[in-house]
Amino acid sequence: MPTEPTRGAVPGPRKRATRPVSRWCLFVFLSLLVTACASRQEASGPAEPPVPMTHCASGGLLLDAHFEGGQLGQCTTDGGRRFSLVLHPEDAPPINHSPWYAFRITGAEGAPVTLEFRAVEGKVRYWPKLSRDGENWVRAPDSAVRIEGDRERMIVELNLPGPELWVAGQELVTEDWFSAQDRFIDSRPFAITRLAGLSREGRPIRVTETDSRDEFIVIIGRQHPPEVTGSLNLFPFLATVLGDSALARQFRARYQLVIYPFLNPDGVALGHWRHNTGGADLNRDWGPFTQPETRLVRDHVDQLVAAGAKPRLMLDFHSTHRNLFYTQMPEEGTNPPRFALDWMAASRARLPDFTFDHEPRPVSDLPTTKNYFYTRFDIPSITVETGDETNRAAIERSARVFAEEMMTLMLLAPAP
Repeated sequence: MPTEPTRGAVPGPRKRATRPVSRWCLFVFLSLLVTACASRQEASGPAEPPVPMTHCASGGLLLDAHFEGGQLGQCTTDGGRRFSLVLHPEDAPPINHSPWYAFRITGAEGAPVTLEFRAVEGKVRYWPKLSRDGENWVRAPDSAVRIEGDRERMIVELNLPGPELWVAGQELVTEDWFSAQDRFIDSRPFAITRLAGLSREGRPIRVTETDSRDEFIVIIGRQHPPEVTGSLNLFPFLATVLGDSALARQFRARYQLVIYPFLNPDGVALGHWRHNTGGADLNRDWGPFTQPETRLVRDHVDQLVAAGAKPRLMLDFHSTHRNLFYTQMPEEGTNPPRFALDWMAASRARLPDFTFDHEPRPVSDLPTTKNYFYTRFDIPSITVETGDETNRAAIERSARVFAEEMMTLMLLAPAP
C-alpha cells in the first residue's frame, strides 16, 4: 500500500452561509411535486413497451436470456445467422438512455453470427463484452464491432469460439456476484451483513455494518441496473476500508460504515435500463420515498440518528461515460469543510495517469441521493461515477487510492 503523503495543518471549520430553516421543507415539497407531475405525464404518455423476448433461434443458433440480468429485447432474423435486436426500455419514456442487453448464443463452434442492435428512445451505449462461461469477460475486439451514425445502430460480427458465447453490454454483476463479495465481508470480525429489507418484488436487500460508533458514513451502490463499473469500483474501495492496514483500523475505530451495495436487485435481475419494478428511478426518489428500496435506507439512517450517531459522509457509486465526481459547490458549506476539494487534490496527486473530472453542482430540488443527504445533514454527499469503458485494472487501482485518501481526510476532520 502506498505511503500516506504528509499533510499540513488541518483547516478549521469555515463559517457557512446561513440558509433558511425552510430549505429542507421546500426540498421535500418540490420533490413530491416533481413525482406527481411525472405520474400524470406517464398516465397520458405512450403505450408500455413490449415484453422482452426470452429466446430467438435461426440458422442453427439459439439466442436466449434465461438467466439473471438477461435481456434480449425484440429479436427478428433473416432466416439465417443474422439477428436484429431492438432494445426497448422497461417503462414508457422519458427514461435514461442506457439500453442494456445480455444473452447467450448456443451453436456449433466456429459458426458465424451477425448481431444488429438498435435502441428505441435512445442510442446504443455499451460496447459488447464477451464470455465463454458468463463469469470471465473480455471486451469485444474493435474489428468485430461497427457503430453507425451517432450510435443509432451497432453491428457485431463474431464466430462462436465454442458451443456457447455470452454477449452483454457489461460484465454480469448480479446477485451471485454480490453474494461472493458478502462472503469476503462476513470474514471480517468487525463487520456483519444482514437482511435490511425486501425489494418491491421481494428480493433481499442487504446492508453491511461495522461496529457502532458516534459517527457513521453511508455508502450506496447499484441504484441503476446497468451501471456495472460502479460496482467494479465499489468493491475494491470497500476491501480497502475493511482491510487490515493501520489506516483502515484507525478509520474504523472512529467511524461506523453503513453499506448498501446492491439497492436495485429487481432492476438488475430483469435487465432494466434504469428503473426498479415500480417504474421509478431510485436516484430520483430521495424525497418522495415512494419505493421500498429508498425508504429502508432512509429509515435505517433515521434510526442511527435517533440513537445519537451523526452522519459525516455519503458516497453513491454509479457509472457514466467517463470517470467523474459530482459534489457540492465550493461555496456550499459542508461539515467537514472542503472535503471534496481536498479529496480530489490528494487522489489526483497519487494518480497522475488516471483521468477523472470533478464537477461541483449546486443543490437543487432534484430528489437525488446527493441532494437528499446534503440538504438534510450538511455533509459531503458525493456521486462517484466510473466510466463505462475505463480499464478494469485501473478501476481497481484507483479505487484503493480514493479509499485511502478518503480515510486520511476523514480522520483529520474535526469532531462534529
